Amino acid sequence: MVSMRIALVSPYSWTYPGGVTRHIEALAGQFFASGHEVRVFAPYDPPDRLSARLHRGARPEPRELPDWVVPLGRTIGVKSNGAVSNLAHTPYALTTLRRELRAGGFDVIHIHEPVAPVVGYDALDATSAPLVGTFHCYSENALSNGIGNAFGAKRKLNRLHVRIAVSEAAAWTGRRFYGGSYRVIPNGVDVPPELVTPPREPGAPLRLAFVGQAVERKGLPVLVRAFEALREHVDVELALVGAEPDEVEPLMLDGDRGITVLGKVSDAEKAAALASADLLVAPSLGGESFGMVLTEAMAAGTPVLASGLDSFRRVLDDGKAGLLVETGDPVALVDGLRELLGDPARRASLAAAAGERVAVFDWSVVATQVLRVYEAAVAADPRRVGAADQEFAR
Repeated sequence: MVSMRIALVSPYSWTYPGGVTRHIEALAGQFFASGHEVRVFAPYDPPDRLSARLHRGARPEPRELPDWVVPLGRTIGVKSNGAVSNLAHTPYALTTLRRELRAGGFDVIHIHEPVAPVVGYDALDATSAPLVGTFHCYSENALSNGIGNAFGAKRKLNRLHVRIAVSEAAAWTGRRFYGGSYRVIPNGVDVPPELVTPPREPGAPLRLAFVGQAVERKGLPVLVRAFEALREHVDVELALVGAEPDEVEPLMLDGDRGITVLGKVSDAEKAAALASADLLVAPSLGGESFGMVLTEAMAAGTPVLASGLDSFRRVLDDGKAGLLVETGDPVALVDGLRELLGDPARRASLAAAAGERVAVFDWSVVATQVLRVYEAAVAADPRRVGAADQEFAR
């Protein structure tokens, strides 16, 4: 494959990283390893008091700024789709992005969340290279998507040469509100060549893990209710990753016995929490486009119990690689937990099936599929076709 010069555009803050930022960072790493040139364009919030004020007290992660990341200024935290999106809002972001994209000599410009204000949306005006867009979000909100179309999103999205969706749910959202066709290429995960299982002390309690923010759609209140009922009959512990103590405390109606709130942790600490768990529990109520935490657990060799959302069903191969239970039902969740925690052989069988299934989500596989899309976008560029015709005419 010929080396390409690739621009990856993110509307979200590099120092308040979420799933999209991690996705872009991993793609960049894969492309570098394959010999391509990459520049990432993303907002960047410095670790100061102003950043905290602009994000309701939340401080940015102390992340280094690689020389291949072009910072686009500060962001503000905006509630969206049951979570918080950290989006750039300054003229500096737009002028920097436009200047760099037009002068960069890129073979392809890959815009993530191209309808996200204002960076993703504005990047559609870049005309210096073929444009690829990845749609990450699942949404049924006709109002917010209708506002986007009122500002011309559907028309501007026609400038994309190829559209990618990370899941069928994200593709459904794109088709419903913006039209077009989508190639489904999933989120990736780092799959280790071999699993390393942390040692367990004989007689230690069984361990459950939850990874996610303390927002309603992640289903944490449902899990806490189920755990409070379960711990009266089973020697079990629950580790909460991502949620902060002050967010979890109001949910614990019967005390915090057996619950450890780890808060926001590093990727290495999250991986360690997953690897040491007997079971990952993902009780989300909706709004899930993919389910990256599922693939992270699968890659760690940890069996999964998840709510029966369509996006989760697809990741877990319709229940072959994890147990699915009724969404939003604490009784069904308790029954599923009791079933798996009392059956080590079943947990081992699910973990083995997950280990086979997760191979399709390995970052090397995902990056290869994305590079093929880039080649298709370059081939579909009218300017390139015209140049090829002129060359043929000679």
